[in-house]
Amino acid sequence: MGLADIHIHTIYSYDATTTVRGVLKQASSVGLNVVAITDHDDIRGAFDARELASQYELEVIPGVEVTTKDGHLLALFIEKIPPRGLSLDETLKHISGLGGIAVAPHPFNQLPGSLSMDNVIGTLTKPELKGILRGIEIYNMTTQPFDEKVQKISSYLPFAKTAGSDAHVYWAIGTGMTEFQGTTAAELRCALENATTIPHPYEEDLMRKYIFNWLRRITLRKLGYVSHSPATEDRISTQRMDLRFTKSQRVKIKRKKK
Repeated sequence: MGLADIHIHTIYSYDATTTVRGVLKQASSVGLNVVAITDHDDIRGAFDARELASQYELEVIPGVEVTTKDGHLLALFIEKIPPRGLSLDETLKHISGLGGIAVAPHPFNQLPGSLSMDNVIGTLTKPELKGILRGIEIYNMTTQPFDEKVQKISSYLPFAKTAGSDAHVYWAIGTGMTEFQGTTAAELRCALENATTIPHPYEEDLMRKYIFNWLRRITLRKLGYVSHSPATEDRISTQRMDLRFTKSQRVKIKRKKK
């Protein structure tokens, strides 16, 4: 059985505080086999992570946390960013056209960016959306106090159940883990499509610790300091980095997506 965290953010997300190498270092340290990099409406971190993954004995799923008109949606196994701001239904169609699948993150609560129960269940009544939304996140470390509703309702829904850290700080990676048969990204996709995943519940209440730590680290990011590990053998530490993405880097990423 393998372990995955399929909801992780790097500094390519405006509100995250860990570099790609820092994410991979922590994921390897906590014993994960597969990670999905799901930055907000940005796929560059996922591409960078995929290039480096073998150094950390990991597999990386390229993904995005897409901002839809109805709430956030994890798009997995994709090579391009779906357009933001569309309805859930239209976004799912785009993900399907890109050869990907989707997971609903932190749903069924009143928090900004969460899909409603009506939105998610509504996809089951539309034949054109069949087989695109494959998973529903029932444990999300950053929304612990709000997950009870989806945990209860998920048993009546035909979606794979997942757990994700939604990590915006490095130490949170792996606090939400999804177990699956196998150890590869392809085997995880198969488990999601067949709804055989096993979500691991949180071991402790981390919400308060996470919020205060994130506030401190996001303040440091604004000052140019992030969590980073320069090489596989180096520990993660707070380091000053130039976070401006140059034009040449953007061109490189654009070429990769072709």
